[in-house]
Amino acid sequence: MENAKLLKTLKTALEMEEKGYDFYKELSGKSRNNVTKKTFGFLADKELLHIEAIKDFYSTLNKTGELPAMRFESRAEEREKELSIFSKSISELKEKIKPDDGDVKACKFAMDLENDSYRYYENMLKEARQKALISLLRFLMKEETKHYEEIDNLHTYLTDSHNWFMYEEGSFPQGG
Repeated sequence: MENAKLLKTLKTALEMEEKGYDFYKELSGKSRNNVTKKTFGFLADKELLHIEAIKDFYSTLNKTGELPAMRFESRAEEREKELSIFSKSISELKEKIKPDDGDVKACKFAMDLENDSYRYYENMLKEARQKALISLLRFLMKEETKHYEEIDNLHTYLTDSHNWFMYEEGSFPQGG
């Protein structure tokens, strides 16, 4: 992939991540459900990691014409936060769950957003030949997959809390 096309592609990726950040930040601020608020806040923070990685990559490529040798995976490990709301004990979460219709719709939209981002990076990966670019794209695809799974978990929590709690507690009805 030639550098001009690569710079344009990275600029598009940066815009997508910035929109994702704005979207999750807004949802976090609007939600009345504490679980939803924390989950979307966490995802907004993660988008900042992606923005930083793409900006560093873009900047180095733009200045030097060379692809930077960066380890995005180690960066993610250093900045990784727990999605604490889902790592708390189940008993702490057992409150009366009243999903807000807006939160449920936001989850569906957010899952679509993550899928679209994943597909964009996947298409870029098909054209990538440089090791550094492949590393960046794989990192971003892995992150989008994690985000989708976190949002899907939240969606299940909001729409099917009974089964969500059974699954999280590891207790399933047994026949006899």
